[in-house]
Order: sequence, then C-alpha cells, then structure tokens
Amino acid sequence: MSQAAATSADLDAAAERARSEGYWDIVWRQFKKNAGAYWSLWLLVPLFMTAIFAPAIASNQPFIYVDGDQTLYPWFRAVLNPDQPVDYLFNMAMVGFFPWVVVAWLTNSRMKRRAVAGRRRVLNVVTQYLAIMAVLCILFLLNSGGGYWLRPVNKYWARSFATEDYEATQSGARIRSVYPPIPFGPIEIDLKARSKGPGYRKPADIQSDSNDRAIHWLGTDNTGRDVLTRMIYGARISMSVGFVAVGIYVTIGVFVGAIAGYFGGIVDMVISRLIEIVLLFPSFFLILTLVALIGPSIYVIMFVIGITSWATIARLTRGEVLKQRSIDYTVAAQALGSSHFRIIFRHILPNALSPALVSAPFGIASAIITEAGLSLLGFGVRPPAPSWGSILQQAHGNYNYWWLIVVPSLAMFLTVTIYNLVGSGLRDAMDPRLRI
Repeated sequence: MSQAAATSADLDAAAERARSEGYWDIVWRQFKKNAGAYWSLWLLVPLFMTAIFAPAIASNQPFIYVDGDQTLYPWFRAVLNPDQPVDYLFNMAMVGFFPWVVVAWLTNSRMKRRAVAGRRRVLNVVTQYLAIMAVLCILFLLNSGGGYWLRPVNKYWARSFATEDYEATQSGARIRSVYPPIPFGPIEIDLKARSKGPGYRKPADIQSDSNDRAIHWLGTDNTGRDVLTRMIYGARISMSVGFVAVGIYVTIGVFVGAIAGYFGGIVDMVISRLIEIVLLFPSFFLILTLVALIGPSIYVIMFVIGITSWATIARLTRGEVLKQRSIDYTVAAQALGSSHFRIIFRHILPNALSPALVSAPFGIASAIITEAGLSLLGFGVRPPAPSWGSILQQAHGNYNYWWLIVVPSLAMFLTVTIYNLVGSGLRDAMDPRLRI
C-alpha cells in the first residue's frame, strides 16, 4: 500500500470515529488534552480512597484482639457504630468497596465484550457502587424495636484496648492484637502529649498505652490528639460538605432554570425576580446567623450553602434552555405531542447541563473553603468532630505551633487547586469556543 493510500485510509478511519462519537466522547477526548486537568482528576482518587478507608488507616480500635481463649473484633463493631452520621455513610462505602470491585469487574468485562461505550460502562459501575452503599446503609439500619437485625452493638465502646495491651505487656501476660497503621483515634485525647511537633514519640518513662510507642508523624494538637489522624477523618467532612451542598444547589438551580427557560412569559419573569432576590443573600453571614441560633452543625452549613447558591446555576441553565427550546428537535417533540415534562427532562436538559456541570467542581472547592472558614471562626462542625478548619483554629494566637497552620492550610490549598483545575478542564472541553 502506498503512503498516500495509507494516509487516506487513516483519514477515513478518523472521520468514521468522529461520526460515531457522542457528545460526551468528544468532551472526554478534549478533556484529556488538558494535562493539568486530567492528572488532577486522577489525584482525586487517593483523596477519595483516604476518606473512605479512614478507619482502616487510623484507629485506636484493634482489628483483632486475642486474650487467652477470647477473640474479639472491636474494629468491626466500631465501624458499624460510628458517632457521626457522616462517618456511617463513609464506613458503608468502605464495607461495600470490595464486593463492588468484584461486581464491577464482572459487569464491565461483559459490557466490554458487547462493545458498550466506555462512558456507559463508567456510569454503570458508579451507579452500582452507589446502589451497594444504599443497600448496606438500609440493611444495617433495620431493627425490630429490640435492636438492629444485622448491626452488632458496640459493647466495647468504653474499653481502652491500648491500655489493656500495655498493662498486660508490663505484667508479662500475652495478648495478641493487630491495629491499623496509625493506632490513634480522631477524638482520642492524650494530655501528656499536648502540642508536640511532627515526629514526636512518647518517652518510655511516660508511656501508658500500647499506641504510645507509635510516632505522631504530623504532631499533636493542644489536647494531644494526633493531627494526621484528624486530617484523614477531616477529609470526610470536607468532601461531605462539598458534594452535598453542591448537589443541593445544582439540583434546585437546574430544575428552576429549566422551568423558567422553557415556559418563558410570566413564569420566567417571576422566577427571574426570585433569582435576583436570592442572589442578594450572603450565604456566609446567613450561616453565621443560623449557627448562632441553632448551634454549630455540619448540616446547617450544607443546607444554607445549598439553598443560597442555586441562583447562579438557575440563571445559567435558563439561558441554555432558552437556546435549546428554539432548535428543531424541541419543535419536533412538541409537534409529536410529547409532554412538557418529557421535553424538558428527556430532550432539552441533557443538552443544557454544561454550565451546571462546569460549575460543580468550582462549587465544591468554594464549599470546602466556606466550611474551613466557619470552623476557623468556631462556627463550623460541632467539636470534637475532626475538621481541617478546626485544626487550623487551634493555632490561633500561638504561631509557635506551625504544624497546626501549615498542614491543614496545605491540604486545603491542594484540594481546592485540584478541583479548580478539573473545573477549568471541564469548562474548556465543554465549550467549543475555548478549544484550540
């Protein structure tokens, strides 16, 4: 085959691929061209894995505790009975992770043999994970009035296994136990190790627990709690606030904007005035007001960010729907007698979601900063729940504890930068005018 013929064949193949590509295939191809955004998206994976597997990385509960003929599993009971609802959701994600890997591998292999598009396979495995999480959450919450059916009671919550380990070692008794790599709890207080710098380990003469032999890699705070452990669990708070708040206001904004753009007229005028009113509310100060009345709560933060930030999404969605409703496919659907609901949510919205999807990563970054700022001021999550902002607050007024400033600040900077890069890459990929 001549070089000209080979070149012509390559061009024909490229043209065929372009004709067979869907919109999201084109978006993904354009997104991968942005190296910073593409690798930032992959950097989110270890952040998610750290948040999901936090108890397996850092906990003062042993996986297994063998004392003579008695074998206990305190870690598993603690995982199924966390103090915070946020931890319960993440723990269910951890419990369901490995079953999901097996199911996802089997279904993805089958779909790949059937030549199913990559984006559909990704959507399928993500949906499976969310479904497994939902099923596990429900199953472990079922009870008959006398207790949970599948969820064992944490009858060891008042026991300190680390102290028992140490005392047994000192007396010559033999106890076998296996702890996570970081054997500290997120709210475990140790007044003998207050405000110690990175790399601190308790001297042998003041040790009283078996985990006192472990190193505090990022130091301790002013009550002796391990900073690295609180940073790991704090990622759960940051991710929860970001995703829940953004999920709330994107859902509201897309729905309201679609209604305004599609119907127009008096409906559009009323909704537009409502959008302008909502834009006047400063969400940060509204959160401060509600927290002063109700008390610090992560749920107040999620709710207020969600109900005060949808106006921008609604305005962007309205503009997109106004453009889409005059295109031929919308007119054809109306002529065929399709209902307004079907036209809006089946035909128009899938083609008008670009502004909302582009805004989501930026919104998550903004919500993380908002939560950290509120926790820094003492109006964030309720103590002693771990939060990056609450760690930063403990260095207020005493900058000698530099690790309490540098560590959470660096974590927030990197996380927000990653989300912003992903958002920028998504914006460039979804807007043809910005492509090079």
